[in-house]
Amino acid sequence: MKPYPKTLLLFGACFTASAASIGGPPVIAPDAFAAITNADYCFAHTRALEYERQPPSYLVLHLHVKVAYKNNSSRPLIMPLGKDLTVYTALKPGNMKATPQPSNFPDDASVTEMKNLPADVNPENPIFPANDVFQIIAANGWMNPAFEEDVVLPVNHKTLLRHDPDLRGHRVYVRLQFDHQPIAPALEAQLSDSWVKFGVPWTGMLRTNTLTIDVPKDPPSAKPCVDTRIPERFDGHLQTGNNR
Repeated sequence: MKPYPKTLLLFGACFTASAASIGGPPVIAPDAFAAITNADYCFAHTRALEYERQPPSYLVLHLHVKVAYKNNSSRPLIMPLGKDLTVYTALKPGNMKATPQPSNFPDDASVTEMKNLPADVNPENPIFPANDVFQIIAANGWMNPAFEEDVVLPVNHKTLLRHDPDLRGHRVYVRLQFDHQPIAPALEAQLSDSWVKFGVPWTGMLRTNTLTIDVPKDPPSAKPCVDTRIPERFDGHLQTGNNR
């Protein structure tokens, strides 16, 4: 795994976790590390009931972030891939506020407790045949592969009902929180027994290190954001996407 840029400010990772109680060494929650791989700007707008009454477009910052987990335990971790993302931001070190993300992202639905094993998961093997439900992180190893997240931050968005901070000319602090899909206690105990030779199930909340990005006072020229959703009459959210 390539090292992350030295310019990133790393403040460590916080977590809460749960893991099945089975014999062996104690299970330590992983750390989450993030790095900004690319940043671009585009113009978004909020949909209105009538096109001619749409408010003016506004600039958004689109961050592409690579995230990887480091297993600190001497035992492999079997993690559910389903997770909810919360983005926290601030204009100075200290308290951070949650920044809602646009609803056009494909994984915007909240995960629910897993009470039964999905049909495509082998009850005797969490990763064979391959599925998109679980991943194993080797003991004292890194998640492989890492995953990508898109983060969208309004740069100069101001309406009568909403006033986001103006990011122009500021250093912005960003931190990501992942709440992994919980597993019902009965199912978790069952999986701990049947998957013991592969590792131990783990689920919980992880927060990444804090990232920083400097937004210029006069951001570079940008194109309209790409709207990837099925058109709707009105939903009050951004229309954003990669403008490349």
